[in-house]
Amino acid sequence: MNNMNNQIREDLQKIFLKTFQNLKENDFDFQKPRIDFENWDSLTHMQLVSELESFFKISFEMDEIVDINKPEDLAVLIEKKKNA
Repeated sequence: MNNMNNQIREDLQKIFLKTFQNLKENDFDFQKPRIDFENWDSLTHMQLVSELESFFKISFEMDEIVDINKPEDLAVLIEKKKNA
């Protein structure tokens, strides 16, 4: 993994911790499924997507947004868009 990917993952984790205020840093896991996050409902999903689009200066397609089921999915998507 290169430095850019590490930075993306660090920034992504920070945004998750900001969005899910009950989430403790040591409970964050890129493989943790969406259903295991307290309060990850459709509204929070769109807030998270909006925050990430703004922060990383990218935009997600609707089908990509629907397919996000864990933080790893977002990390891969962001890396792909930033490397495009």
